[in-house]
Amino acid sequence: MTMTLIKGRYQIKGFEPDGDTVHFLPDDITVWSQLPGDHKVKTDDHGGASLRLDGIDALETHYLGVGPDFVHQPLDLGAHAARDALLTWLGFTDVEQGADEKVTSATPETVAGFILTGGADTYGRCVALIGKGAPIPDAESGAVLRVDVPLLHQTANHELLSRGLVYPTFYKNLPKELRLDMAATTQKARAEKAPDSVWANDVTHSGATIEDLSSLTDHLVIMPKLFRRLADYLRLFGPSLDHLPAFLAGGDDEYYLSDQRDSTKGLHRIIDVIGDTIKLRPRIDDIVFVEK
Repeated sequence: MTMTLIKGRYQIKGFEPDGDTVHFLPDDITVWSQLPGDHKVKTDDHGGASLRLDGIDALETHYLGVGPDFVHQPLDLGAHAARDALLTWLGFTDVEQGADEKVTSATPETVAGFILTGGADTYGRCVALIGKGAPIPDAESGAVLRVDVPLLHQTANHELLSRGLVYPTFYKNLPKELRLDMAATTQKARAEKAPDSVWANDVTHSGATIEDLSSLTDHLVIMPKLFRRLADYLRLFGPSLDHLPAFLAGGDDEYYLSDQRDSTKGLHRIIDVIGDTIKLRPRIDDIVFVEK
């Protein structure tokens, strides 16, 4: 699979970056209209757009979902670590943020870089591998490139995954060669369990025991997609997990496992709920989601 190379600058002042989302302004904003796919990139008045980093999922720092308020995963157990690592890797320093996670100042104001993308998701976010400086080998902005493993390893996506600061979250459009490399990177980081990694505290497979919403926001480190589903469930129905399987069955999460050909719907098929504890059965990097 090929991706489009776009050169430009990262901007964070006035925005709310996290471990898998950052704002980007292309050198040539007309390149957005050249991207393939059914969904168009949603741009601001200056032609910039929000990027969702392909293949990874950071702990949530501000998730709205069913609302009415934003919720987050444990900020001191990895949510802020992934965000800070991403911004530092890109080249930003002295980053100041308000209580709403919005950046109020940073040095420098923009950082040059490049992205490799196959298009936008259903929310209009550009899904991309993101790099700093110029890619090696270099090419003109707008060029369509075959993205191989060495090029993947120049990106923040690989950097964050290799440090265990984010979870893998693979979608069908991610080329298999890249997905397999990212899965291997995940397995290595999970085995190492660096103290600042999500794997040092992860309970996705060992079991997350939930007393109330604060269990998710303050104490438990779990797969972010599962966090989002659980946070919505708890805000709608309260702390009992009795109806969680039915709730997940009614969702539109479509996926297949890496050794399967046919997809299925509903996360209830791959989780166990025992009393107030939930466990995910397959390895996270074995799950491949189907784009909406």
